[in-house]
Amino acid sequence: MRIRLDIEGKHAGSIKFKGAGAAEMALTYINDTEADEISIQLVKPDGTKAYADFEGEFWSMSATKFILSAVKSERNIPEPLHDIPQPDLTLKERLEMFLRFEYPRVWFSSLDVKRQYETVYGKINLSTVSTYLARMHRDNILERRGNRNQREYRFMDKGNPLMNIEYALSK
Repeated sequence: MRIRLDIEGKHAGSIKFKGAGAAEMALTYINDTEADEISIQLVKPDGTKAYADFEGEFWSMSATKFILSAVKSERNIPEPLHDIPQPDLTLKERLEMFLRFEYPRVWFSSLDVKRQYETVYGKINLSTVSTYLARMHRDNILERRGNRNQREYRFMDKGNPLMNIEYALSK
């Protein structure tokens, strides 16, 4: 596999990885670099090409998933994300990043999060997920609805005017 990373920002430049360990080297580089945006070009051994641009607050998580999906389809075996070196994050930070990627504009329950989180990172207790979701609601990161048995959460997106319109129309 061949991978080319074009980086804009603090470590601007271009870097290429080639061979069997290209994906692992690219993922390590992505997790260790500071950038504003990144473009990734992949060429698989069969000649299949893929291209994507990533920017924003959690670009590295999206870029990691993009590369992993290419590797998984090439090898046709699952590769859990928890085997990839991750930046040192607290559980709360990792959970918030995970939620922003998996559930950006939809309602979700604690059980939804637990099940999806375990497929990516490994075991987590439902009580842990519920506690962190409640804290994120308290910190005005999430909004919530429903009673204790049917509680759902969604990100509060104050900076996006479309989300504010959607919120106003739902009232």
